Amino acid sequence: MTNSKYLVASFEWSSDIGSEIANTLGFTHTILESKQFPDGESYVRYPIDITTFDGLIIVQRAYPGQDSRLMQVMLAVHAARDMGIREVHVVLPYLPYSRQDRRFRDGEPVSLAVVLSLLSSLGVSSIITVDVHKPEAFKVGNVRCVNVEPFRLYANNLRNVDNAVLLSPDLGSLWRVKRVNEFTGVPYSYLEKFRDRITGEVTMKPKELDVRGKEVFIIDDIIATGGTIIEATKILKSMGAVKVHAIATHCLLLNMADSRMLEAGVSTITCSNTIPTKYTTINISPLIADALKALIT
Repeated sequence: MTNSKYLVASFEWSSDIGSEIANTLGFTHTILESKQFPDGESYVRYPIDITTFDGLIIVQRAYPGQDSRLMQVMLAVHAARDMGIREVHVVLPYLPYSRQDRRFRDGEPVSLAVVLSLLSSLGVSSIITVDVHKPEAFKVGNVRCVNVEPFRLYANNLRNVDNAVLLSPDLGSLWRVKRVNEFTGVPYSYLEKFRDRITGEVTMKPKELDVRGKEVFIIDDIIATGGTIIEATKILKSMGAVKVHAIATHCLLLNMADSRMLEAGVSTITCSNTIPTKYTTINISPLIADALKALIT
């Protein structure tokens, strides 16, 4: 490691990740003071003198309450830079607004670009996230944007399954199952969607993959409402799949998505600790520590 002294500062709800990063890298860890004023505005304070450190790593789980939690990050970054900290690395395990990575309709902002531009304007050295929605859109001038891939950890879930197949919910996420395939050699495909031109009904089936008698692992970056997985599970079961498993990095699980998925026949739900849930079994903290080590050595 470099001789520079780094401080890992995490918000209270991110202290497990912050503590593990600090322990792994041999850095000091502190928990930021934070509160909300009666009018809803955010307050942030470093509880120790940060001016004795050369660099700072801010760790923030930015979901739920992504608007206020992003604002807390902005305040913490500005305070550190204002007090003379040269290097500020921001760790956002789940990056809010990343799905709006282009202008889908006239008049829309590119929300991902807004978040990245704000952090860049504050003078951060790097932004580290995990399994960002579209890696090619995760970039901004003068800042190193690091996307940590968790796929070798996903592969551990497949070690003892003889009849597994991997499935992406769409063509856009196919690269994720390809990455898992590189660690496992398990066959993979994606769900192809078809729309009936008369009824408008949407159906889907795996592209050139027989799932009969197989355990299907659907892999994606985010489970929000679970709608696609629910529909896919019904179709896969009708095609002879014996089990359907869902693996996602960021499990928002909105509107009781997990209950509805399980009712639809999903056997297991596996999530990472970017957003803690009762299905969290994948710990991404060591991967983030490795990414930081590569940045500051």
